Amino acid sequence: MASSTERKPCRYGGRCLDIDEKRHVQEFDHPSYCPDGGHCQNTTEDHEKEYRHVSMCPDLNQCTHFQSKNKTHCTQYRHCQPKCKHGSYCANFHDKDHIKRYKHPFPQPCPLSPYHCELYNKSLKPAEYGESSRDVEQHCREFAHICHFGRSCKLESPLHLEKSIHVPRLLCTFGTECARLLQEEHLNMFTHSDIRDIRILCKHADKCHSRRDPKHVVKFRHAMALQDSGIVPFYHLNKNIDFEQNQSNNIAYINNYVERENWEPLPSGSIPQEIIEWLRTVQPVHRCNPEIFKSILIHGHVMSREYMEALKDPGFTANSILHHSRIRRIDALKVPIYAESAKKYITALVAEEYEKNGFLKMHSNENAEETQFLSSDNSISTSRSDFIDKECVYLSHNISSDDMNTIHKKTTEIAQASMKLKLNPTGIGYDRDKQLGTNKHVFSILGPHLGHNYGDVFIVFKREILHHPDANFSLQAATSFVSGRTYKWRPWLGIAPESIEERIKLYHDSKLHASIPDYERASALELIATASYFLQKKTMNIDLKTIIECWLQLDSHRAIEAHLPQLIPLSYIDHIYVAQNIFEWLDSDDDTRRAMIAVFKDRITITPHQGEIGTAESKFGPKPSSALRAEYQDFVIKELIERFGKHETALHSTFLQGCAITIPSSNFKDNFILPLTISQFHAEQRLAEMSKNMTIYIYWQMMNGDMMLTLSNEQINSAERQPNLRCLICYVAPKPRYRDSNYHEQPSYLNFGLPSQHHTFIHEDKYAAKSTVFYVGCNTDDFMTCCLEIQCSTNTITLSHAGPNAIYNHERISHSFAKSDLDLNALKFIHVSAGIQTVPIRNMIVCKEKKFYLHMSYDKNFSRSSGLPVTTLPNRKSNFFEYFTRMILHTKNVEDETRKSSFNKAYDPVRASCPKSIDCPIQFSNDGKDHNSKFSHPCRFAELCRDPEAHLTHETRQVTTCELDKKCQSLCDPIHRALYRHTDLPYFLIPCKFQATCTDVSDKHCIKYSHGRRVLEEIQATVSKSEQEFICRHTFI
Repeated sequence: MASSTERKPCRYGGRCLDIDEKRHVQEFDHPSYCPDGGHCQNTTEDHEKEYRHVSMCPDLNQCTHFQSKNKTHCTQYRHCQPKCKHGSYCANFHDKDHIKRYKHPFPQPCPLSPYHCELYNKSLKPAEYGESSRDVEQHCREFAHICHFGRSCKLESPLHLEKSIHVPRLLCTFGTECARLLQEEHLNMFTHSDIRDIRILCKHADKCHSRRDPKHVVKFRHAMALQDSGIVPFYHLNKNIDFEQNQSNNIAYINNYVERENWEPLPSGSIPQEIIEWLRTVQPVHRCNPEIFKSILIHGHVMSREYMEALKDPGFTANSILHHSRIRRIDALKVPIYAESAKKYITALVAEEYEKNGFLKMHSNENAEETQFLSSDNSISTSRSDFIDKECVYLSHNISSDDMNTIHKKTTEIAQASMKLKLNPTGIGYDRDKQLGTNKHVFSILGPHLGHNYGDVFIVFKREILHHPDANFSLQAATSFVSGRTYKWRPWLGIAPESIEERIKLYHDSKLHASIPDYERASALELIATASYFLQKKTMNIDLKTIIECWLQLDSHRAIEAHLPQLIPLSYIDHIYVAQNIFEWLDSDDDTRRAMIAVFKDRITITPHQGEIGTAESKFGPKPSSALRAEYQDFVIKELIERFGKHETALHSTFLQGCAITIPSSNFKDNFILPLTISQFHAEQRLAEMSKNMTIYIYWQMMNGDMMLTLSNEQINSAERQPNLRCLICYVAPKPRYRDSNYHEQPSYLNFGLPSQHHTFIHEDKYAAKSTVFYVGCNTDDFMTCCLEIQCSTNTITLSHAGPNAIYNHERISHSFAKSDLDLNALKFIHVSAGIQTVPIRNMIVCKEKKFYLHMSYDKNFSRSSGLPVTTLPNRKSNFFEYFTRMILHTKNVEDETRKSSFNKAYDPVRASCPKSIDCPIQFSNDGKDHNSKFSHPCRFAELCRDPEAHLTHETRQVTTCELDKKCQSLCDPIHRALYRHTDLPYFLIPCKFQATCTDVSDKHCIKYSHGRRVLEEIQATVSKSEQEFICRHTFI
């Protein structure tokens, strides 16, 4: 053993990590302990190296023993404030606990940074605001702010470096070649060369005419206004419909029929991806005659037949008027007392208009219980006139004269149109519609609409209306169930029941909803089977082109019939197609022309054809009798096929999945139940006899806040007492108002109780867990993504941000509930409600896998000395996505070409990448030899492969070994297998030829084979083709 004089000084000194390792100590000499012991506060690098120190207390200077000066504890442990390892690049600057525990080179961060500090923004725009005021200079010297250029900042000013925080976002690898520079969410998430991380707020907001100009968008971000999302009223039209069970039943019907009739099954058990993508992006199409379209423009809505019937009631008509987009833009009507007064005023005006035309007397028997102001009695009529004058004076004190004139004009127009519509309602109006409940919906077809008997104005709705809770769709017309025709067209449903009630029941038990996971697979199987049966092919090997060709030969009642909500604002219309003569007829009316220009300026196509101006012929079939009408229809249908065949969303919008709804203010009295449930995951869990160690995630995007997400064991019925009702309340507060640097935010919270107890919770400050900094660091000018994490095993709930806001806000509201208070495993239903303001919600999904692409972080490995290289990913799991990004990018370029190429064409000696990559089942099938001679696939063992084959690629996987290795309980999970290395096991599973229909659930089988949870599908699930490219290119690099 060497003496202390013979041992070499350890070059790491007191910072040596091996200072307690026996052999190391025998070879190297280390310094003595610091004389200050546990009281040492010197954290300079020289001091740390010069002396050894006692162990650091985990609580640092926030330790209660330290603060109470416990001598024994303070002698044994050190309580200093060490330097944050990220320094001026720290993304935890809004975490008060982190700031207290660690030293940072910048002053106290401004609570409004990075998006909402007006004083800091003024300092960046001297040309607009002139010389910085004293308040601006003082604020910017007193507080630190996020540098808007982030990691790309080139400023070397000492003052800038001292007062700025440079949070390093992840780099967009495509830089200046990025194809998503019109996408606000993408620009808010990734760093691009020569583009600010925090772009300047455009003063024109969502009304800016340059939002599609990349040069403008890369400089300015745009706040969204509430008017972007019109309110679609919610009437619980799908109450008691179990869409998840419907999907399972529909799939079982087809699988059993295919097996029983000995049809050729799906090739390798896989549904063609083009059909899946088409179903994810196709839009509902509605047809009507020009007169009805004119009425739609006046009312500002597309309405169901039941809604039109209700227009005989002045109060109901007044409600429709208040929903008109122009009326909703009157700010004063957002104040409840003025809104209530305006409703009474408008109701009286409508009654007055109805009386002038004898409309009240005509429907007096139907309106026996009308209020006194709706009566046509002469004395009451005088009273109503006085009431109108009184309310008009009262409202005029708070509403401008222009807006008052607008209210009067719109009320008169809509009242007159309502009378006309009531006498001549739209739609064909089958008697069975009331029995089926379809009279409560707006009819449409998903895809090309050949229903020429409905009229020649084609209305293409935005995709999001299909995701509204009141929407649903059936694979064929609802009336075909009653008539019995659907049993002939779809024999797997069995023999038509004798009872009409039983037929109607089967209709309700087969409806689907676009918010339910895997709805597109259930729908695709139906489309394939229906087309195959029509063509008498007895095979499931059918492509999208064949399906559409079949549709063009059939009446619209044999296409997918979408049943949309009762009242749809014009803002949900994406495009209009009209023939030239119809447009000229509409254009001859001044009010109609102005409405078309105002609403559909850039969203209308006028074709050089002749359509039917009057009522269309009642003949059924795919083609109208008139050759001119047929030519017009063919043109529009071709346009629609091309439109829906692109499988892509607009560059400036994000993909749509799950539920979409704009909920009106109700002070949490109206709780809207969603088609989504969490009970399906508990059922799967029990079915597979899994442990209760399961986590469920609910993701959603919302604007403005003041909304409540409620999970319950029963459907909430505000009109009934429910003694057994148990609820989890997740309340997201209104976004704060940024008037000055004094930040204030109402509590967001988790609690158990009832939604109606919200104000009690606020008043008594009674919560299971709360936060008053939930919005700190967030961009509240756009949709904000939230994540509710439900850990069933620990009965724990956690609310946090996801998406771009998760970069600067790391707040987590979490609580573990006692089972006696609330059992999370008993919760089944999901409700949403709003407080005192309207709240748009979209992309609400429920899943049992964490969506990694929604949990983006900052670059934790960034350092200034490293410059701006392509960053490594923030955690080891992300290496998985980096690997697949390269894989997908490589295969994406050949996908279209592969589809177009002929199999007789000579291929290059170097194989092209198979478009399905690891998901390809053909490589393992009997047809694999020929397929593998043309295409390459990633090897299941990657770099660990001991027997390389010519068609396999072996890119190195940079992942860690699973801590449990072969003892891991997730060996049957293909996602986990791809994320971690397991001894002697491949990274990727073989796609089972039976896929989801496989009955072998043994571990031995599932460790080797995957059953529908294909890895690339997990990444690309529920997104359109263009969005998949976005995620693959940018989200994981």
